[in-house]
Amino acid sequence: MDAAAWKEYLKLLNSLSGTLEKLTELERSKTAAVSRGDLGGVEECMKQEQVHSMTLRGLDQKRDKLLARLDLTGVPLRRLAEHAPEGMEEETRRAADLLRRRYDVFQSASEVARNTLECNLHAIEMVQKAKDAPPPEDQPLQADFRA
Repeated sequence: MDAAAWKEYLKLLNSLSGTLEKLTELERSKTAAVSRGDLGGVEECMKQEQVHSMTLRGLDQKRDKLLARLDLTGVPLRRLAEHAPEGMEEETRRAADLLRRRYDVFQSASEVARNTLECNLHAIEMVQKAKDAPPPEDQPLQADFRA
């Protein structure tokens, strides 16, 4: 097995882990912005998410190419250490475990952000509907006659 290609692959896994960590922080920031009602903050987080998502996509494409080059296409991350070059098993296990943990944390943060956003959007819609709704017919319009 090509040890240089394997080291490149492990470096790529660490880059993926770092990008997921950044995305997790953005999800947390977005959740906080939504909770504060900071629309500008939410929009800024979403712009940054797009940048990191594109980075993630690029890294994933590189990962696919490296997996093919290492003849590991279809090998799940949890079994990667079984295919590592001799002496690199532990380093491979650590990189794969870190990536899996960071992915799990990202998924959780993303779910919280999505739920928070959905709840707040629902509340905003309800307020908007109430504001736009005409007054009930059985109640007279109230006018302020103070001068």
